Amino acid sequence: MKILSRIKSKLPLIISAAIVLATLAALFVFSGQDGEESSATSGVIVDFVMKLFNLPDDTGTLNTVTVVIRKLAHFAIFAILGASLYAFTSSLLLLRPYISTLIVGLTAAILNELQQLTSAGRTASPRDVAIDFAGVLVGSVVVWGIMRLIRR
Repeated sequence: MKILSRIKSKLPLIISAAIVLATLAALFVFSGQDGEESSATSGVIVDFVMKLFNLPDDTGTLNTVTVVIRKLAHFAIFAILGASLYAFTSSLLLLRPYISTLIVGLTAAILNELQQLTSAGRTASPRDVAIDFAGVLVGSVVVWGIMRLIRR
């Protein structure tokens, strides 16, 4: 029974660590795509949104939807990273888990953009670092709030 309770107590740590690693791996793969691959990846979602909302197929609309989808993707994956990082650092029982979450999240955002410089047809953008970091903030605040509700 002691072994089972030890495993249960480490389960949040193991799950959150796995999500952090999987998210970082996904970021590495996506950032390593060249411009053409990256456009094709987001293009699938752009096409879906254009059809779903019956948007006009002109260049201006297509460009706007593409930018919005790409920025939302940045935000979303970094929100997942922020949420899982906060859960992981909290599971480690760190005194201030939000500090390490924000430092690691910001570092990942910067490294993600720098990696894009090594991919043909890609650029790095301080605006994307800000969007990524906003995702980390939102994701970590959501998990912090959920954990606070659970503890009450």
